[in-house]
Amino acid sequence: MAHPIENIMKTTMEQLKEMVDVNTIIGDPIMTGSDTVIVPVSRLCLGFLSGGGEYGLKGSAVQGAEAVARESSHPFAGTSVAGMNLTPMAFLAINAGVVHVLPANYSCTLDRIIQMVPESLRELDRIIKEACSYKRGSKPEEQANAPTANSAE
Repeated sequence: MAHPIENIMKTTMEQLKEMVDVNTIIGDPIMTGSDTVIVPVSRLCLGFLSGGGEYGLKGSAVQGAEAVARESSHPFAGTSVAGMNLTPMAFLAINAGVVHVLPANYSCTLDRIIQMVPESLRELDRIIKEACSYKRGSKPEEQANAPTANSAE
């Protein structure tokens, strides 16, 4: 016969298994209309406590084990408690094979600036290329065939 505390712990663990699965941490993908997939990522903190005891026994702790064997009619009191904290951490945005990590919250402005640097550099590079091609007034392949000022004509 199993001890009552074993039954309490087994039941609690089964309930925790039902509450927490992989989809709790890495959420279900969400499709948007613009071919972008968003995947939520969360952090899970879990606390668990279980305990109990038999009451009504007389004598010392050493004698208590023997008394349990003789007198199993003493009442058992026990409980288990679980607490869970689920915090959204980030979102993965996937568009055309490019993955962007979008934090759920920023701890400071510097975090946001650092995250924006790669995108800003790509945009700056695009603007410079457009400005150079506009200044030259022709397509880049035509510029390659055109004579330079230093060459003899």
